[in-house]
Amino acid sequence: MIQLVFPEGKRKAFTVSYDDGVKQDERLLRLMNQYKIKGTFNLNAGLLGKKEHAIIDGFDTDVTRFNKEEIAVMYQGQEVAAHALTHSKLTDISVQTVTYQILEDRRSLEELVNGFVLGFAYPFGLYDDIVIQSLKSCGIEYARTVDRSGSFQLPDDFYKWHPTCHHNDSDLLQLVEKFIRQDKLFGSPQLFYLWGHSYEFDQRNNWDVIEKVFAFLSQYHDDIWMATNGEICNYVNQFKLLKFSTKGDWILNPTAYKIWLLADNCVHSIQPGQKLIIN
Repeated sequence: MIQLVFPEGKRKAFTVSYDDGVKQDERLLRLMNQYKIKGTFNLNAGLLGKKEHAIIDGFDTDVTRFNKEEIAVMYQGQEVAAHALTHSKLTDISVQTVTYQILEDRRSLEELVNGFVLGFAYPFGLYDDIVIQSLKSCGIEYARTVDRSGSFQLPDDFYKWHPTCHHNDSDLLQLVEKFIRQDKLFGSPQLFYLWGHSYEFDQRNNWDVIEKVFAFLSQYHDDIWMATNGEICNYVNQFKLLKFSTKGDWILNPTAYKIWLLADNCVHSIQPGQKLIIN
């Protein structure tokens, strides 16, 4: 039986996803760097530099965004992804405008970070088949929803990537403990995907919750792959490109990435362009 495992043979991965590029990200990023957590920040290039307060979920909330010149330094070491140019409801506008919102956001962010922007988070969690097709045509490789899965499974469809939970969910800490404690049947890989908006920590004055989660998980760095959304998506997609002989005892890695796998309860790695022979 051949099975995906994460880099270094790890069976578990953890990632976070935070939206809008608001100033509160700075505090969150300090915590992530302190505890060596990786994740993805979904930005609206057309709203960068905007200073405003808004009533969100009944809270008077500061949703001031970073300026464009701050982005590259602020998110260094993490992934920047798109979130539509002006946070538009993509299901309510024309196909042409959907494409513009995605592509212009991607183009602008790539200029700011001097790198690829291949991920996306749906504004307001809204999407349909037309939006997904537009994402694909614009070169986006994955997109996050706001639909809680409550599970640790890898997504069947990276354009409908449902997070495990939101950081304000009442069972967050129980889920994290379950993630650490539980081993899935047949050793299937597990992913904990946490999402939210960093301004929500100010709303509820619960920064201690996210620090508690990060501090707890940091004890298990030897067992958990801390990765960005994009790193996880890319790794899984590269694994799917492996080529197998009829008997399954020869495995070729045609990709440019080192791939790890589990075969007959043994962890193996295959270098780019190399073949693995399983006796």
